Amino acid sequence: MKRYGFKILFGLLCLSFGMTGKCLLHAQPYQSENLSRGLVAIPVDEGMYLSWRMTLNDAPNIAFDLYRQSGDEREVKLNETPIRQTSDFVDRTVNWTVDNRWSLRQDGHEVASWTHRKEEEQKPYLSIPIQRPEGGEVAGEHYTYRANDASVGDLDGDGEYEIVLKWDPTNSKRPPQRGFTGKTYLDAYKMNGQRLWRIDLGWNVRSGAATTNFLVYDFDGDGRAELCCKTGDGTVDGTGQVIGDAKADWRTWDRQSPTYGKIVNGPEYLTVFDGQTGRALDTQEYIPTRYPLDGWGGIGGNCGNDNTGGRSDRFTACVALLDGQTPSPVMIRGWYGRTVLAAWTFKKGKLRPLWTFDSAQPGLEAYSGMANHGVSVADFDGDGYDEICVGAMTVDHNGQGLYSTGLRHGDALHVGRLIPSRPGLQVYGVHENEGDNEIVRRTPAVAMFDGATGEIIWQDGLGKDAGRGVAADIDPRYEGAECWCNVGGLRRGDTGAVISEQKPNSCNFTIYWDADPLAELLDHTSISKWNWKTETTDLLMKAEGVVSNNGTKGNPCLSGDILGDWREEVIWASEDQTELRVYVTTIPAKDRRVTLMNDRQYRLAIAWQNVAYNQPPHVSFEMK
Repeated sequence: MKRYGFKILFGLLCLSFGMTGKCLLHAQPYQSENLSRGLVAIPVDEGMYLSWRMTLNDAPNIAFDLYRQSGDEREVKLNETPIRQTSDFVDRTVNWTVDNRWSLRQDGHEVASWTHRKEEEQKPYLSIPIQRPEGGEVAGEHYTYRANDASVGDLDGDGEYEIVLKWDPTNSKRPPQRGFTGKTYLDAYKMNGQRLWRIDLGWNVRSGAATTNFLVYDFDGDGRAELCCKTGDGTVDGTGQVIGDAKADWRTWDRQSPTYGKIVNGPEYLTVFDGQTGRALDTQEYIPTRYPLDGWGGIGGNCGNDNTGGRSDRFTACVALLDGQTPSPVMIRGWYGRTVLAAWTFKKGKLRPLWTFDSAQPGLEAYSGMANHGVSVADFDGDGYDEICVGAMTVDHNGQGLYSTGLRHGDALHVGRLIPSRPGLQVYGVHENEGDNEIVRRTPAVAMFDGATGEIIWQDGLGKDAGRGVAADIDPRYEGAECWCNVGGLRRGDTGAVISEQKPNSCNFTIYWDADPLAELLDHTSISKWNWKTETTDLLMKAEGVVSNNGTKGNPCLSGDILGDWREEVIWASEDQTELRVYVTTIPAKDRRVTLMNDRQYRLAIAWQNVAYNQPPHVSFEMK
């Protein structure tokens, strides 16, 4: 039986919770996950902090009660009046010397529970045990494994998110680098640490941030999420079955070859795996092939090219509702020159190609060299269907080019209601300018443009190389987002005017962590807040005993609203790689809002967060 709730939301749907109205913007039929309350409890100095999820299915005046049973004592009600203003509560009377069970109730019926045993350590995070793969040796080089990027989906249909975790070998490589890598593994874990399955992508899928992207989403609408990713000969699914030729080895072993250790020959596949078992459901030939190897260069980046598998092995991926309702995996190959998007559908157990957009086709020359190290998905033109922005170009839901800005390849990419006084969505692009030539000199470091038309609203830093940048509302004095990058100071999102030569001390992820609607800053293993009064950055939380991912990029395994109320959680791996630690804000809320995962653009952003150069998710509406 399908567990999806179908919401037909015309125009602006505004749900008022508590004292103020909080809106989510949807303008088309939308399949939303059938999520549980996501109750979570974290020990704090004052007692036990509890937080739970609100959804679009909830009535505006819905009320909750909290009960606690301590040891063998009689159950007690904790709240004096029904809980309506927020969806959190601090139990200040808990006795830690006995077992405690909290019961969240609505209309007298239990809708969620949480248990804390007396022998449990009181930790400021949730601990999820993980099972590190054994290391190995290839071509004389020893490697081990570290927990890397993660995603979430309801894999078994119980209304709770499970975590899909990528294990990255310590010898993973960027596409231009010669040399061998260890295998990549994908694990699925329930929140209690139970491992559902492990997928071994095999020797014929090279390990690296630019090559191994994975999508976790319910593609066929049966209420259980699937996993979709690129595979190769020798990939082993979660039940032990091998895809393709188990004995094939397509790696280059010739030490004198410029492709030594790379994979530039052999078949490439796209596979959908069952979320509950890891079983391969269907495998098709990957679109497009890598050939010709020298057909992927162009005006993006340093305007270069190669025939050694560097340009051809640059991938991103995303999920898009191309018809407004059905989730489609979209696989993207090529950043700096030729860019190809291949959209698929997964229905009745079969992967089928839907359309292919190829910038090498006649008439599409303006789309070459425009792709970023990331991707974003949204209804950019307001027609109810999703479009795919891969940087300085956007492809329409039907596989036709929507527009190209001509601003070339870039790195960071942010999409949202960045300028509320303008209609629709805006895109803040951060552009890579390497070398010195006429093309580079006329490319801006940063630009803000209209998401529907590509009209450039403002740009700056011609010829400068801005590898990283952020757009987020961190200053209440100005409308919408503020923008900054590794070049220059802090800017207004609407005009590009410089607010201050000072800027936040990080240029990485954002996160909703405290009780106000302004965004906080997530960088490596800390969360900070921009103090617009003093023009300094204030530390809110520093996680100890954990590590960030992807080198200097300092990403978490995942950040997003996966538990509790509308504020976001962040997942890091422990230093010893034995657990994932899920950090939940314990700052009491001031109001209550619908889970961000009920916003279509935000939910799709969680699906693509792990691809290539990770970027934070954004909602489709103004947070206020």
